[in-house]
Amino acid sequence: MTLIPHAIPLINDPQVVHALAARWRRTRTLLLLSAGVLPVAIGIVCVVLAGMTSAGQRIMPWWSAIPAVAAAACAWALLSWLRRNGLSDPHSWLPATTLMTGAQLVLGVLPGSGIALRLSPGAAIAVKALCAAGVLGAGSASALARLAHRSLLSAPVLELGSTAFPLVLDSNGARVVIGTDRVDWTTRTGARVDAGVSFARILSVTAHSHAITLHTTSGSWTVPVADPATAQALLRRRITWWEERRDAAAEREQRRYLDLVNLLAAVSGEATRGGISVTVDSNGLTTGIALSPEVRELEPELLAAQLMACVQKARADARRQVQDLVLDHAGDQMVKASH
Repeated sequence: MTLIPHAIPLINDPQVVHALAARWRRTRTLLLLSAGVLPVAIGIVCVVLAGMTSAGQRIMPWWSAIPAVAAAACAWALLSWLRRNGLSDPHSWLPATTLMTGAQLVLGVLPGSGIALRLSPGAAIAVKALCAAGVLGAGSASALARLAHRSLLSAPVLELGSTAFPLVLDSNGARVVIGTDRVDWTTRTGARVDAGVSFARILSVTAHSHAITLHTTSGSWTVPVADPATAQALLRRRITWWEERRDAAAEREQRRYLDLVNLLAAVSGEATRGGISVTVDSNGLTTGIALSPEVRELEPELLAAQLMACVQKARADARRQVQDLVLDHAGDQMVKASH
């Protein structure tokens, strides 16, 4: 399994993938180094430091391995986060990498170096060199994470509007964040103002001198930006992308609903008892009764009782099938919502 896909993730449009391919190649290389190679290398440094504590010791103290385990856990946590949901938010790459590599230093490299110096004073030069390598690796990881973010999102191009990446447009006194389903902004001219609006409420976007205007169902908002034409184009592109995803999701849900209706219509509960067979539909209505020759010998009261028992059993069978289908449908909806 590839840690970071070779093609830019969460995009189905071949033209957008091709337009952003060069950016993604640079970003992918930098991200692999910052969130993969260097944190793993820091973990290896801690493992080597733990191994050095056994020099001159008959048995290595078990507690000397704690820094190495902590550093390895931090590296694993960073890789797992990046693989699961970190790729969709480039703005989190720097803080996440800084946090995890900083934790590796505090929990792994520094205490590991101190333990190694105490138990193996003869290897002081090697221990200090490894400690310096760990510190350098953590600093380099943060710098590369910053470069990865800039490589992908600096100088925004129109195709970025058709991705799920949050787009941040900074200007003097204002900060605009174009998300996946809304746009938020903060203005600092005079009193600080934090506002936002969902794409569903935006009717149109117009560009003016040093600002864009969002015309919504509840009024108009003027948002200052450094490059109104670019901001307008990006926002329009992102709204179009959101509408396409919304319509596709609605179409998929409609198909799934129709499939559920067809499956429910095909439900048939069955029960057999004492030569009596009964079938009912998903609503519990009896659709068929079959009697074998042996029921001729039954008393009318017993025949009626067995017939009613079969009907109840068949209805219970139909209810169970209906419940299973509805729960499966709801479970699929919850899984999709979580992604």
